[in-house]
Amino acid sequence: MKTKYNNDSTQSTNNMRIKPLLFGIIGALLFFFIGWEYNIPLMVWVAFPMLMFAFRSARKWVHTLPFIALLIVVKYLSMRGGWEMELWLQIVLCVVGVMPLVLPLLLDRSCHDKIHPLVATLLFPSAYLILDYLLTFLNVGMTLSLAYSQSTFLVLAQSASLLGSWFIGFMATWFAPIILLLLRNLSKNKITWKLVIIYFSIFTALIMYGSLRMVISVPKSPTVRIASITVAHEQNYWDITDDNTPKEDAAIKKTEMKALQDNLFDLSQKSADYGAKIIFWSEGNYPLYEDDYVDFIDKAKHFAIQNQVYFMPACVMLRYNQTKNDNIAIMIDPEGKIAYNYEKTISWYPTDSDGIIPTIETPYGKVSTAICLDMDVPSMIQQANMADIMLVPGYDTKKIADYHTRVSFLRGIENGFSVVRQANLGTSISADYLGNTLSYQSFFYTDENVMISDVPTKGVWTLYGATGEIFLWIVIAGFIIIMGRHIWTLGRKK
Repeated sequence: MKTKYNNDSTQSTNNMRIKPLLFGIIGALLFFFIGWEYNIPLMVWVAFPMLMFAFRSARKWVHTLPFIALLIVVKYLSMRGGWEMELWLQIVLCVVGVMPLVLPLLLDRSCHDKIHPLVATLLFPSAYLILDYLLTFLNVGMTLSLAYSQSTFLVLAQSASLLGSWFIGFMATWFAPIILLLLRNLSKNKITWKLVIIYFSIFTALIMYGSLRMVISVPKSPTVRIASITVAHEQNYWDITDDNTPKEDAAIKKTEMKALQDNLFDLSQKSADYGAKIIFWSEGNYPLYEDDYVDFIDKAKHFAIQNQVYFMPACVMLRYNQTKNDNIAIMIDPEGKIAYNYEKTISWYPTDSDGIIPTIETPYGKVSTAICLDMDVPSMIQQANMADIMLVPGYDTKKIADYHTRVSFLRGIENGFSVVRQANLGTSISADYLGNTLSYQSFFYTDENVMISDVPTKGVWTLYGATGEIFLWIVIAGFIIIMGRHIWTLGRKK
């Protein structure tokens, strides 16, 4: 009998060790499907509880290192090829990119059983949200954010119109400690049921709100025809900037640049003939040297007047003997006047942007513009909360094609405007202020990259547009209070 008892005890101990190990490995592997090319919204809701269980079950924090290492490897495999950068920088970015998950998991492991159950469940999502927010200061905006993984879960995504995209990330991460609390204390603790009821009541209310919004708030305003255009480049003209833009090499490039310009104007003319009232190009689609800029603008003004359209060519103006270029979008009205000249703000190159998102009144509603990565900074785009249409010239890679365009629609949901995003080397999509796809075009499978979109001319008011990042500031304040009280309590016990 004693031998049998020992065998049963050993088997039980082994099971207690194997289960967290398996859950940790599976959770880390599922991280591959959170964000970027292979994003599956459901994976957040599955992977995070598994990882939290594995971290909590580790006897010492150092036993979580294999899970952390696997998360970094999986993150690298997920992001590899998404951006052009040196290997060491990719690795650093992957390490930094998993820290908003790893550090809150370690914090949860240390504190979850030492504070009130309700407060304990809020610790992990609050810490994650704060670190997720701090990552935006790396000049990549929300591109690494968990909230983006839910961008195609449109019913839940509608809650961004209330409290922003950070709220979506908070709800997704709050699920992990709630579900673990439920499984651990099933039918044993009244507090557990109260917490579960609180969470799922909020979640159900959000789903109901999103469902109703997608039915009741369907755009009913007249539409405007918008043409967005991309011409393929045979080389990366940003490399000229990297080489300090030597003036003596300009003559070699100008002929092919002129050919690009001619092609872009030809496609723009076809679009105008087809009835487009607003026409714009993808990010930096026309590269030119600074001494060609005046002639180019004169031609663009003439085109706008001749066709009576709002014309927004996007170009990269190369400055001689500098690593500085002007990545700009110039909005020209039908009278040939420049309504605004916007320079990209969130850029890997030096920029002179003032960070102000421009908006103009047109017969087709208020039109605004941001360029590519600018759309990954919600607090900046909130400046355009009164806009009806957002035009977004973009430049991506095949690795992040659909994903980086669709996540920009969260800005439309947050602020109540429709979005048209035209991407070089990516996917061009337009969507209404609910995130519903209006037009879709892949750069890689389309011979002539001209996307025609009929876009609603009126947006809608949103709570987020009026209040901004209030939820984020509440979470930060709440986390400081929770941790401050916990540290003070530990100090008193000593």
